[in-house]
Amino acid sequence: MSSLYILINMKPLTNFLLLFAILTLTTVSPAGAEGEADADCVRPGKTPSIPDARRSTEEDMKEAMSQIQDFLAAGSAYRECVNKLLEAGGDEVSENTRKAARYLIDESLETDELLGDLFNQQVRLFKSLNSEDY
Repeated sequence: MSSLYILINMKPLTNFLLLFAILTLTTVSPAGAEGEADADCVRPGKTPSIPDARRSTEEDMKEAMSQIQDFLAAGSAYRECVNKLLEAGGDEVSENTRKAARYLIDESLETDELLGDLFNQQVRLFKSLNSEDY
């Protein structure tokens, strides 16, 4: 995936310096990183929907859990990739690029935490509404 793909899937950024750092970051290729020739980091796609526990079936909840787990795994892989790119770049990676990478990692972690929290709230509500089954 290209750097442009990554930028399209991000929240809009107005800071030109951060944009430049992100473009620089995503074009770094780690030499010899587990045999990968090209290691552009791809952010997870669209955030999965959280089902409304008051209107959802057990199957809906299970399907949502599967989609959320896949999204969280993709987020973890994305953060690991960004870290590997930084490590592979060594001292040649600018401070602005490191700041941009930290921003992207933090944003990804915050998204994962919020998604997990919201889903867990719906699971608790679902179980309370269907307490005879659980």
